[in-house]
Amino acid sequence: MAKLPEADIPPDPAAVLRDPSRLAAVDAVCAIDKLTKDTFARSVSLAVRLLDTSMALISLVGADRQFIRAGTGAAVPRPGEQERLDWGFCSEVVVSGRPLVIDDVQADSGHRADPAVAATGMRAYLGVPLLLEERPIGALCVIDTRPRLWDAEQERALEQLGASLVSEIQLRLDTAERGRLYERAAAAAVAERRRSQQLQDLARAGMRINAAPSLDYALQTVTEEARALVGAHQSITSMTMNLRWAQAINAVSLSDKYAEYRSFDALPVGEGIYVLVCRGNRPMRMTQDQLEAHPAWRGFGAYAAEHPPMRGWLAVPLIASDGRNLGLIQLSDKEDGSEFTADDEAILVQLAQLASASIEKAAALENQYEISRALQSSLLPQQLPEQSAVSAASRYLPAAPRAGVGGDWFDVIGLSSARVALVVGDVVGHGIHAAAAMGRLRTAVRTLADVDPTPEELLTRLDDLVNRLSAESGADDDAGLAFGGGADIGTTCLYAVYDPVAGRCALACAGHPAPVIVAPDGSAGFLDLPVGPPLGVGGVPFETVEVEVPEGSLLAFYTDGLVESRQRDLEAGLEELRQVLTEPCDSLETLCDDVVKTLLSEPPADDAALLLVRPRGLDEARVATWDVAAEPAEVARIRALTARTLAAWGLDEIGFVTELVVSELVTNAIRYGEPPIQLRLIHDRMVICEVSDASSTAPHLRRARVFDEGGRGLMLVAQLTQRWGTRHAREGKTIWCEQALPTAGLLADPQQ
Repeated sequence: MAKLPEADIPPDPAAVLRDPSRLAAVDAVCAIDKLTKDTFARSVSLAVRLLDTSMALISLVGADRQFIRAGTGAAVPRPGEQERLDWGFCSEVVVSGRPLVIDDVQADSGHRADPAVAATGMRAYLGVPLLLEERPIGALCVIDTRPRLWDAEQERALEQLGASLVSEIQLRLDTAERGRLYERAAAAAVAERRRSQQLQDLARAGMRINAAPSLDYALQTVTEEARALVGAHQSITSMTMNLRWAQAINAVSLSDKYAEYRSFDALPVGEGIYVLVCRGNRPMRMTQDQLEAHPAWRGFGAYAAEHPPMRGWLAVPLIASDGRNLGLIQLSDKEDGSEFTADDEAILVQLAQLASASIEKAAALENQYEISRALQSSLLPQQLPEQSAVSAASRYLPAAPRAGVGGDWFDVIGLSSARVALVVGDVVGHGIHAAAAMGRLRTAVRTLADVDPTPEELLTRLDDLVNRLSAESGADDDAGLAFGGGADIGTTCLYAVYDPVAGRCALACAGHPAPVIVAPDGSAGFLDLPVGPPLGVGGVPFETVEVEVPEGSLLAFYTDGLVESRQRDLEAGLEELRQVLTEPCDSLETLCDDVVKTLLSEPPADDAALLLVRPRGLDEARVATWDVAAEPAEVARIRALTARTLAAWGLDEIGFVTELVVSELVTNAIRYGEPPIQLRLIHDRMVICEVSDASSTAPHLRRARVFDEGGRGLMLVAQLTQRWGTRHAREGKTIWCEQALPTAGLLADPQQ
């Protein structure tokens, strides 16, 4: 006879069977079904032997009474019979949470009425609940085909077997949970390491982008870093320059998968889906299907054949500090073949934020650089003037855009008496202020050179000018710094005057590197000059040194940007310059190229200027010099000598005018000057007439009145010649004038 449970069955069995916590426990056991299969098999086999029954079953009750079973024994239920047993007995055990004992189903009033149970042929039933953490998840039962009288010992044995089974299940669940926790921890650690590596890569990318020397290089760096960070085969960075979001600058980076498309260059036209990112300043992420289905997608237009095929799309905007759109970064085709994720978008947004600031800064610097470069170019000599005394070639290399244009300059200035001034200088600082300061100083040097001061006098006056300009500009601002406001840094300048008649060069230096002189035999060395302080320091006098320059020599003037860099110290650069200047070369232009190629393999960090000069002496036959006694009678003799000399030079056509000019200048020297007096005629590109005396008083051009006896001589000289002027020396002065050659003389080579 069936032993009924002492407590009533809960009023709502369905509520017990559908309890979420119980179902979660069942699902957990089912999740490790492969691990529990052997355990279930051993348990039911042991139950059959232990209680000597026809059959043993394990039933787990899932949602809506979906039973998960394991069974064994001599008698095996036919198809459909086990479900009836589950419905008839197992669910009752699960709902009550207590053992169910039936000695004979046919004698049990509660189950006799159930024809489905009776039809199974089973007579005796003993079942105990399987309690996992106090929740019944199923039942372990033994069934016999004959009536049996189950005793308490058998019930306890089955309960112990069920408890042992649940303990093993719990152990396996704990093991599986630890495995899942380990996997999650390992996955989290991998994700954390990947995130940490991404952040490191992001920081490194930011440093690379910020250190980019130009806007183009910055965009290319952004493109490469974006592709590496996310792991994509394609990357394009576009910088927009107007409100229509037309692409003005594009940088493309493609993996080896698309190597055949590396010649592809995105057209400077922004349209379609590209505009959506720029207009809204918001990221967009699409699968390939979404991309092709989007109404704004227009494919690749006319250059479809050249464009690499798209495989999904991720784009984030570049946003300026004022909120306007700068462009965008686009990625396509992930390397692992998956779709772009929210994490990919997040890391790309961070890169775009770093890149936007650097790109905006690079664009501003490049714009300022272009302005400075245009100003610098306009202030430098566009071409060197032709001079009989020298042949010259020059190079100017502006600094890389990030450093900014500096204030290096050079000049070749024609002076009186066929002499030539050679100038090279370096204004401290970079940018517009340095370029403007250079322009002022170059103009000042040319203006001062017109009055023919000695080199040290010119530098002294230039030093005063720099001090005044620095004081006016303020020592704290960039302009003040550009004019050498500090004692450690300042504008440098070297001023040299080459006299082709004497074959000598007079030089004075204000903190500038000494020039290189290459002798006719090919040996090279640096001129030994007293180096004065940079301009703007003041308080220390400058000194002029005269050196003899043999015919066939070469002079090299330069700025420190040519010989000094981060990769090479000054001494090594100077030696390298000296060596390359000794190499045989066809022309000065070719030699300039060789010097630049050797010393500047990449854009310099500072401006570099180079001026190569090959001096040429004037033939003694083209120079005539006479001492003049301080007597009026000398004028006639000097005029006669002048006439004979011009005739020997084949310049009879200008003889009368030249005699008249010589007569006036010599007469003035005799009347107003002091002996010794000297006259010198030079036949160069023009006929140059010089009269020197020991007096420091300079004549002045004035308009004579009707009854004045004097005052007309210089006016006459000025009318008859192309130029005239006064040149002062340490003792005395020289009045000079230049007269154009006649046509035949103009075409003749004065060096022949």
